[in-house]
Amino acid sequence: MLNGRLYRLSWLVAALALLVALLTLESPAGGPEPALPPAFDALAARSIAANLAEVAPERAPGTPGDALSANWMAEQLGEVPGATAVRRQRFSVVTPTGRIVTENVYAALPTELGESAPPALVISAPRDTPPGLRGGESGSAVLVQLARSLGTVARNRPVLIVSTGASTQGNAGARWFANRFSGTPIIAALSLDDPAGVPGGIHLWDDGQNGRRALAMAAAAEQAARRADAPLAAEPGPFAQMAAMALPQTSGDQAAYIALGIPGLSLASRPEGPAVGGTLATEDALGDAGRTAETLVASLDLVDSVPSPAAGVIINGRELRPVMSRIVILLLALPILVAALDLAVRLQRAGVRLLPFMSALMWRLVPVMTALLVGHLLAAAGMIAGPAGGWPPLADQVPFDLPAIVAIALSVGAAVLAWLLVRHRATRRDAEVASRAAAGVIALAAVCLLLWLTSPFALLVALPAAHAALVATRATRPWQVVGLAVAAAIPAVLLVWWASGRIDRGFPYSTWYLMETTVSGARG
Repeated sequence: MLNGRLYRLSWLVAALALLVALLTLESPAGGPEPALPPAFDALAARSIAANLAEVAPERAPGTPGDALSANWMAEQLGEVPGATAVRRQRFSVVTPTGRIVTENVYAALPTELGESAPPALVISAPRDTPPGLRGGESGSAVLVQLARSLGTVARNRPVLIVSTGASTQGNAGARWFANRFSGTPIIAALSLDDPAGVPGGIHLWDDGQNGRRALAMAAAAEQAARRADAPLAAEPGPFAQMAAMALPQTSGDQAAYIALGIPGLSLASRPEGPAVGGTLATEDALGDAGRTAETLVASLDLVDSVPSPAAGVIINGRELRPVMSRIVILLLALPILVAALDLAVRLQRAGVRLLPFMSALMWRLVPVMTALLVGHLLAAAGMIAGPAGGWPPLADQVPFDLPAIVAIALSVGAAVLAWLLVRHRATRRDAEVASRAAAGVIALAAVCLLLWLTSPFALLVALPAAHAALVATRATRPWQVVGLAVAAAIPAVLLVWWASGRIDRGFPYSTWYLMETTVSGARG
């Protein structure tokens, strides 16, 4: 069945090519050093944060606290020297609990160059918090104080100062703003997501919801933090980076800009995930966040362009370029592709028809697709949580309750019924087992190639299972098949474990959350 010699030779070729690819690692470029050191007023920022906490301690989207904070922000931006008139963007968002209405508040800091000015820089901060949660004022405080500072200094490029609403509902405010300014040239976007709320160093969020990352922005921000003498949290390892691109899961506003191909980055005080709330930020933490943001903005003011987001990986501080990342992943799939091609050629020479068995494999997908369709319809009917602003909702909005159990039962029942209807077409037995297995291997290779073209890092999750299935065609003992099945499941288990950290939930619930948000259509 499987040509073991050819399979091993393919692995040897792939291993040699992988070594060559690793030699292409290069240090990511940062930004130029500003002429002046940062002069961020942390004491003033703490006063601003305390004022917001007093005016609107809780700011869930669509609530009176959200409206009070929007009015407060409009007053603050109205006092920024050199800024244009404050504007508001009122919009509605469909959430798992119903439709809410909120708004963005923004102003511009123009330059003397007018229409001939270079592309603008967006600096934003999410204003809202999850229901029942207090804290998160440091982003708005740093934004206001930074705007006041920028309004008094000479700049090369205009700056848009934005206070976004509904960040906890699929980053709806940032997406609304980004899409309505998509015709305006924007060099980059910086979001301040409570960057001083939790002690422990500044975290850099550069992930999008489409498997791309703003690596150049992250490198510039890391350099800015060092210049500002601000502590940086440890960067995620290669596995976490690849998991984030295989299964995009971010709560940062930077994702709205990355989706449009604009380099976006969030400065935060916690690992990437939902807001945690807390006490009022300290002056030292606000100073670290403010100096980092000020240095990064000054650096971006001097550059002509910032590389677009792409699917790259940082390994020991050095970048594996996106093109090389795709090549590396394809090399890992090379033994499967070679084995499938070899099987197809051998069966064609033997006169074996594969089309009937490929058709049988397609029929086996019918129950799965039926279950997904029923689950999607139940989400549309409100039985299980739907998307929040079109993106995955917060974990709190996806409960595992009685309606969820009923929805699972209905989906499974629909899949069983579909199988009963198609099983005769899906289980052809008019050929040798080897022929049916060959059709499976060829179909497996086709799926791997399709995944590589559409979502290469998702292929990394499927590759161990694909290799295990291929090797299983030569297994002679039951324990070998069991061992291969365990090896195949390890990447999926690790992915759920990684996601549980992103949403701050346990492993069982994270499994449900990923399944539900996929079936409901929140992940596209």
